[in-house]
Amino acid sequence: MKNKNKKKTIILLCIWVVLLILIPFITLKLEDSLSSNTRSYISSEFEIEDYNVVLDVDKDNKVDVTETVTVNIPTSEYNGIYKSIPLWEEYYNKDNKKTKKKVSITNLRVIGEKFVLDKFNDKIGIRIGSTKTNVSQGLHTYTIKYRYNMGKDTNPIYDELIFNLFDNYDNTKINNMSVTVNMPKEFGNNIMFLKGNENITNNVNYQINNNSISVYIDDYLLDSSLTMNITLPDNYFVGGTYNYGILSLLICLIAIGISIGSVISWKKYNTNSTKRVETVELYAPDDLDSAQVGYIYGEDNIRKLTVSLIVSLASKGYITIEELEKKKYNIVNIGKSKNNLKKLSITEQLVYQELFKNGDSNILSEDYSFPKVFEKISVCLESVIEKKINNSGTKRIMNIISSLLVVSIILWMIAYLFIRDLDPRFEIIYIISFVAIFVTGFVSIFMNQKTDYGQIISAKVMGFRNYLMTAEKNQLDVLVEENPNYFYDILPYTYVLNISDKWISIFGKHNVPNIDINALNYYEDNLFIVMSE
Repeated sequence: MKNKNKKKTIILLCIWVVLLILIPFITLKLEDSLSSNTRSYISSEFEIEDYNVVLDVDKDNKVDVTETVTVNIPTSEYNGIYKSIPLWEEYYNKDNKKTKKKVSITNLRVIGEKFVLDKFNDKIGIRIGSTKTNVSQGLHTYTIKYRYNMGKDTNPIYDELIFNLFDNYDNTKINNMSVTVNMPKEFGNNIMFLKGNENITNNVNYQINNNSISVYIDDYLLDSSLTMNITLPDNYFVGGTYNYGILSLLICLIAIGISIGSVISWKKYNTNSTKRVETVELYAPDDLDSAQVGYIYGEDNIRKLTVSLIVSLASKGYITIEELEKKKYNIVNIGKSKNNLKKLSITEQLVYQELFKNGDSNILSEDYSFPKVFEKISVCLESVIEKKINNSGTKRIMNIISSLLVVSIILWMIAYLFIRDLDPRFEIIYIISFVAIFVTGFVSIFMNQKTDYGQIISAKVMGFRNYLMTAEKNQLDVLVEENPNYFYDILPYTYVLNISDKWISIFGKHNVPNIDINALNYYEDNLFIVMSE
């Protein structure tokens, strides 16, 4: 069991480390894909002859936007145009630090045209025109209006007005663009125009007239995104709304809470806190049979465990194994009554009864029903040993933690990629909750499920194996003098503990009463195949 649990732990740990690498990688890839689809966009199948934007700014940092777009429709095959507006404004502030804010777009509409809104969590789109009618070829002007809300000012030093004037529109050609900004009161002259993080203010033609700004943008500036950033005195804007939600925050806090709960459970229920000493065991501990010892050790091959029970029956004088010919063995009941099985363990009794259910001899290669005993042995070991060794309550807690772990991962990715309503000032919570999720994962992997008896017997089994591995021949000879059958009694256990070759080499034995060693080796290596065919 210890060996099996160790292998399982190593496998789970490797999987978890791979996930530790893959989840951030996948998340970033998805984030890049999603962010690339949230850029402002206008259909690019035609040229924009004139693009005029008017921003009427209120004192609460809300802006009434009017976009007048004159497009040159190349043919009469078009129904109209499509425009999308991102709900996250990403920009560089006056300190040249990348910043983002969640904006609110309301009352999006088109004057004098039919339109349909496409609402998403991270953008809003508007389809202008009707699928039932086409727009005539030539110049066509669309007037788009909406309310742009940057939200309540959170900067304690200064206020700012940020507006993305142009976002390349998927390389749509624009021949002429102008912007008019009407501020609610005096604002000074702290204006920047940015292409990415590059300050191009000196290259932009703009004029300030009282509380208005008129901007004229030349064609050569329209090869990438263009953002206007106006830095204003603190408290220039009054009031405003908080555009961020709490759902992502709640999910992150839940993930952190699950992690804390899992650590508390680990501290309370983990049974690995007391290290059990591997005691020296000369015989199998607690009179366990070879299959039970192998099961505790971690051997999960039921066929091999069954073989050890057959060997055990032979060493105890219940059966003999005769090799009739290659791949053909006859197992004979050598006089023991089927009712005289009190000295055998329950698993040994199962094998014995299955061997001789049709008589006192059994040619295994011809007994196609014998493999049914494998399932019986498996069920018996689980019912007799598993419940005594593993704590069902701790296992249940671990299963709950594992289930909550999966839920945490899914919800975290949804919160980070799709809900995305967390205030950027608190985005460190995404990282903290991500770390918390992996703490939960490690707890679920390393939480020991053993009972006190399970720890003790596992230590004894390992002590038994270590003794058999390290014992010198003169030490074993003393035991053989006390018990002449010691070598044969221990032989079945060496099979399931994977040290039979060393065990046989120590004694230099070539034949074991009732068992031909060569036949037995062949039986172990090959007869399973015959038995399972």
